[in-house]
Amino acid sequence: MKVLVLCIDRDDDLGHKAGIEGPVIGRSENVRAALALGLADPEDADTNTILAAISTHDELAKKEVTVDVATITGDVNVGYQSDILLTKQLEEALEVTGATSVVLISNGAEDEYIYPMISSRTRVDSVRTVMVKQSKSVESTWYYFVKQLKDTKTRRRIIAPAGIILFAIGLLVLIPVWTAMFESSWGEALDEISKNVLGVMSLVAGLILMQNAFRFRATFRGGVRRARRSLYSGDVSIPLFIFAVVIFAVGLIRGYNSATIDGDHDNFTRALLFIDGSFYWLVGALIVNKSKNLINALIRREPIPRGFWLYTMISVAITFLVLGGVHYMLFAMDVPTVSELAIYTELGIGVTIAIFGAILQRRITTEVQVAKESWRR
Repeated sequence: MKVLVLCIDRDDDLGHKAGIEGPVIGRSENVRAALALGLADPEDADTNTILAAISTHDELAKKEVTVDVATITGDVNVGYQSDILLTKQLEEALEVTGATSVVLISNGAEDEYIYPMISSRTRVDSVRTVMVKQSKSVESTWYYFVKQLKDTKTRRRIIAPAGIILFAIGLLVLIPVWTAMFESSWGEALDEISKNVLGVMSLVAGLILMQNAFRFRATFRGGVRRARRSLYSGDVSIPLFIFAVVIFAVGLIRGYNSATIDGDHDNFTRALLFIDGSFYWLVGALIVNKSKNLINALIRREPIPRGFWLYTMISVAITFLVLGGVHYMLFAMDVPTVSELAIYTELGIGVTIAIFGAILQRRITTEVQVAKESWRR
């Protein structure tokens, strides 16, 4: 019997920071990988996780256990794509090493979502979570705030939504400018810009924040590489992404038409009309793009990711709740677009779907926790 000490890097820090592709198999290769990652980013917790896996390997070897060590890596886009890569690399590592069981080494709860997939392929003997100790001198709030803003995942979770909101506000406030430009009234457009300086500032600030969050140039290059790989492998991600972009563009056009047609409304009313005309198209585009995980799973005859159904339910619930709120405000402002009964129906459907989504999320979380506790025993 052979034991494999397995280190999990779900978000592929090893790949995009140190340029090392998984799986990394063998003690010497993992030492080299930990050194490369440590030099690339001395504060990355995955360095300590790899070192912990090497330390566990050495401890077991001293006890005369037949043991090997490997590190598997996922993808920057954590979720279905990263988990598929992890399972493929796990199967490769098990085949190369000939291990019959694994000892899992992880640095947090995020990596533990891969545990059910691992346990379905081999026996899990033990689970170890590595907690990194910090010096008291650097545990200030400001230090962690600045440090987290430099992290890719944090930028996309915090800075990106703020940038998108500011950008959207700028677009809506500057609707008169776009209208004048569309009608080739450049003098009127300049007058409107001078009247809406805050809108211009919001638009520019949103663009700066989105650039900081998404790093468009690097993201574009990575997207081209992933697109090339997906086309060669028969993946449907690219066609669905293009379809989603078309739907998104249609939504923006519909929203613009709704905000500019009929009546002389103030900017707030125009914003509500824009949301009324575009929101369900924009959400539909997001769901279509997300459905690539479902279709790829069906094509490959793999288990359908439960996260897709949760994502869809939450998106639909938000759509009904947002549109219900927008329609209610328009109705109260004597600019009705639907009947009062339709408004309450939208809100009721939104609340109902949100409740079912919360129950589903709770069930998934409970199953993961139960599985973890059974492995730890």
